[in-house]
Amino acid sequence: MSRLLPESIKIGLFPGGCWMKRGRSAPIVEKLEAGQSDGTALLTAFAALLAQLPKPGLGKTRLHVLVSDSLAAITMLPWQEELADEGELRAYAQACFERSGFVMDDSWTMQVGFRHFRAAGMAYALPLLWLEKLQSMCEAAGLRLETALPVSAAAYWRQPPVRSTGCSVVLLEEASRLTALIHEGGRLMARDVQPLMGDVHAAGLRLLKRVSAGHGALDAVQWWPAVAQEQPADWVRPCLPDVRVTPLLADVWS
Repeated sequence: MSRLLPESIKIGLFPGGCWMKRGRSAPIVEKLEAGQSDGTALLTAFAALLAQLPKPGLGKTRLHVLVSDSLAAITMLPWQEELADEGELRAYAQACFERSGFVMDDSWTMQVGFRHFRAAGMAYALPLLWLEKLQSMCEAAGLRLETALPVSAAAYWRQPPVRSTGCSVVLLEEASRLTALIHEGGRLMARDVQPLMGDVHAAGLRLLKRVSAGHGALDAVQWWPAVAQEQPADWVRPCLPDVRVTPLLADVWS
């Protein structure tokens, strides 16, 4: 790669552990103690990661940040034929949030879109004040913030679809939750979240049983860990003994 091209740095902010990835180097990890899971704790870990960088060249270094779903508001958008413009699309997303019991106000910044024609879309939002603080920290460090995405949104937009006519799942494992993005024929159909209150094996089994009950037997699973590890966690394969499980790198979407 030409040295004239700006460097891209990937950072993940998640309860339990935050990480930074530069080029082909191993990730630098900042561990978080139990209970350190709110936005303030994640920004503190973000500052600690930035402090380990050499002084970058005046805004030339690009930063891509992946954020825990626990910090975001996310809703699925069933396909609608009659949405004519951006205003109607955002109003529809507001209605979908309200239907799920969440009121989207000016304290949030929202993004909305459909990846595939006549398939479900996704709306996501991050706290505006938190995002402004993140941006200010990047500017103070001489970095240019290119993207900041909740992990479900990153997986929705950036993960290549599995070639399957049946049901496949992208399984997101965080310290506080498991999330299944459920696809049929390579297109997103639903999203299901299972909080982690204790035994991850029991929680994973409950989640996958719900997915199978609602969508049929799984053909393939792609497993993603919030903190880098090479093989699926111990609970994954016993829950899916007859299904191909493909591990994904923690920084694959950032």
